[in-house]
Amino acid sequence: MKIIRRYITVHLLWVTMLALFLLVALFSFFTLIDELGEAGKGSYGIPQVLLYVILTIPRAAYELFPIAAVIGGMVVLGIMAQNSELDVIRTSGVSRFGLAMLLARCGLVLVLISVVLGEFIAPASEEKAQHMRSVAMTRQITLKTKHGLWSRNGNKFINIKKVLSGNRMQDVYVYEFDNKDRLRSSVFAKSAEYRNGHWLMHDIEQSLIDDQGVRRRDIKFAIWDSLLDPEMINVVIVKPQSLSIWELTGYIRYLRHNAQNAQIYEQALWSKLIRPFSILAMIILSVVLVRGHSRYGAIGQRVFIGALAGIIFHLCNEVSAHIGVVYGISPAVSVTAPTLILGLTLAFMLRE
Repeated sequence: MKIIRRYITVHLLWVTMLALFLLVALFSFFTLIDELGEAGKGSYGIPQVLLYVILTIPRAAYELFPIAAVIGGMVVLGIMAQNSELDVIRTSGVSRFGLAMLLARCGLVLVLISVVLGEFIAPASEEKAQHMRSVAMTRQITLKTKHGLWSRNGNKFINIKKVLSGNRMQDVYVYEFDNKDRLRSSVFAKSAEYRNGHWLMHDIEQSLIDDQGVRRRDIKFAIWDSLLDPEMINVVIVKPQSLSIWELTGYIRYLRHNAQNAQIYEQALWSKLIRPFSILAMIILSVVLVRGHSRYGAIGQRVFIGALAGIIFHLCNEVSAHIGVVYGISPAVSVTAPTLILGLTLAFMLRE
């Protein structure tokens, strides 16, 4: 069994990586076509477009991993069936369920690669890609530090401690100087959101400084037209699906502490947690799709069936997540439901 497991692991790894490479190349090409339409805005030229596409490859690879896994499983088992190797394994006493578990153990290597990609490589590269793209397109001076985002807009210096999805910000500081570089006003807003072409700031504390002294006033809400270009939100905001588990946990904790809706981030967190099981389920699915006696199937046909199964599973995940948002279903249920249903279905179909 050790020899068989090593044999399947090597071939599964090789075929899955090849399928992943081809899928990423295809989707990166589509991304390149889309981004070329944005070329010319600000200093966002062809070199920046190419760099952006390259930096988004790890995120695309992570999202496409389940589809590549089922394609890999389909091709490997198909080749083994054509060579009568599956017949040998089955006649040696290995049941279909045992074969599925053997394939799942071999797939643990792929799960490990996916976790490393999704937790360490993709978040960093995606953040860098969004930062580069936004700065090039908006031409605003920005600096991201551990204290948040710093940006300059004329004589105003803006510091944003927390940037959330949907053009929302928390703990916003605006410092305005005169032409002699003297501080004239200081504004703190508990939160801000972009609505109808304006920034709406809430719970404002304003300090006005002049020759007579400092005057302070509290404002419930106010509209700021020139606070910050909403495109610059992309400098520090990355899609929740591209954040690591650690970053998602921090965002969720912060939002709950400030009585904000954290459902999108909770869905992304549960998606991250269930992803390894989804990959294993897709690998096991190939055992059902490729039967041991099927010796006569073209490789292209199996690749198509595997890709179709992966795409259908991805669509089911998306639909389930959107249903969870619309009907207020717990992310732990709406996100994990497709994988759990698939797992139970596979367990039923693989029973002897």
